[in-house]
Amino acid sequence: MKAMLQFLKDKGYKQTFLSVQKANYAVNMYRKLGFEVAIENEEEYIMLCKV
Repeated sequence: MKAMLQFLKDKGYKQTFLSVQKANYAVNMYRKLGFEVAIENEEEYIMLCKV
């Protein structure tokens, strides 16, 4: 994931989004990588990371 974020930065992207189920243990990993919850519904988070 770190390599993907670096790739996006190198290509000139300023931010990226992903969706993840709230129950997915990967939510904590995404937060550690700088993702923040931008939108939330009953089942999932849409998370934003500025690269």
